[in-house]
This record gives sequence, structure tokens and C-alpha cells, in this order.
Amino acid sequence: MKKMLALSLLVVSGAVIAGDGGGDEQPRNKPFVMVDTSMEKDAYPSLANEYINANITMGVKTPSKTEYSVKVGASVKDKYSGSDELSNNIELKIKQSFDIGTFFLPYVALRLGEKFNYTATHFTHYAFDAGLKVPMTEKLALDVGVRFRNAFNAIDYSGKAIDYRSTRVHAMALYDFDKSNTVGLRYTQSDSKNYTEERKGWRIHYQRNY
Repeated sequence: MKKMLALSLLVVSGAVIAGDGGGDEQPRNKPFVMVDTSMEKDAYPSLANEYINANITMGVKTPSKTEYSVKVGASVKDKYSGSDELSNNIELKIKQSFDIGTFFLPYVALRLGEKFNYTATHFTHYAFDAGLKVPMTEKLALDVGVRFRNAFNAIDYSGKAIDYRSTRVHAMALYDFDKSNTVGLRYTQSDSKNYTEERKGWRIHYQRNY
């Protein structure tokens, strides 16, 4: 985890420095901080677990519409059959938006993370995102997209493989109070082959842009 955190912070720090305009007249990289919390529930009735998640994300946006960010967080799994279970996660994300001259803004993203939970000492996971940001008014926008996620060699404490594959769709409303403050409300629904990652959930976040 320490190596993953160090690498993530190094990438973000380098992005802040690289290409940062030498004068006020030049485009500059813009740091941001985001905090979010969400509640999810297993979509498959026989599992019937609930999840409460909390994360903090630190990143930077470049003039070329590239984002580099690091997210750290925790998730509590509320098991109906017994005690709660805690897991932690750190994730590095690179996101590229494309200005193609239309009213909407398409984007793609790549994520790499490390998860520590009750069934495995830790495992590395990756994800691919694609979506569209659609302005509705000067302050309100709609973000819709899809995410595919999987893991490298995820095993539990008994040596059994963990199937972490899932495909998730989302729809999110974004409201800009001003250039520095944004809030978002997101609905997600994910599907997986063996149902263990099949969930529905809501997330709210606040982002501070600098």
C-alpha cells in the first residue's frame, strides 16, 4: 500500500508541476479536492448486504482537459447475518475529456487501485470508464457513463479466487455554485457474472476547485 500511495502522489505532484504556466497570462493546472459518501445495496436479493462508503480525492486538471487524481477511502459492509466488515482502498485515476465542438463533452478514464478487505490481505484492481457530460444550464449538467472493473489475481484468505468483475452504469447531476464549488448526486447500478458485485446505490459529493 505504501508503494501504491507513493507512486500515486508522485504522479499527481508531477502533473501539478509539469506544464504549470510560468505567468498568469498562460493556462495553468488547477488542483481540486473532492469528498464523497455513498450508500449501496446488493441488487441480488439473496445477498442483502448494505455498504456505506466514504472517500477523499485529490487531483489536478490540466489545460488540455486531462485529470490526474488519487482517491483514498473506506467502505463498511453491513451484513444482515452478523458483524460489519471494513475495507480500505487507494486508487490512481487518469481521465481525458475531449472538446469535439459539440454541446456535450465525452471522456474516457483509466484507474488502477489496491483494495484491502476482510477476505483478502490485498489485491490490485483496474477499471475503464467512458461517458458524456451534457450541460443543461449555465450551472447544471448531466453526466452519464459506464465503467468496467476487474482485478489481478484476487484471492481470499483460504486461497479461493475472488470474482471482482463488474459493469456499472451511472447518471449524475452536477451543480456549480460558482467556479470553485460543485456538488453532485449520482445513481449507479452494476451487474456482475456471479452477482457478488451486483449493486444499486446513491452517492453525493462536494468538490472544491482551486
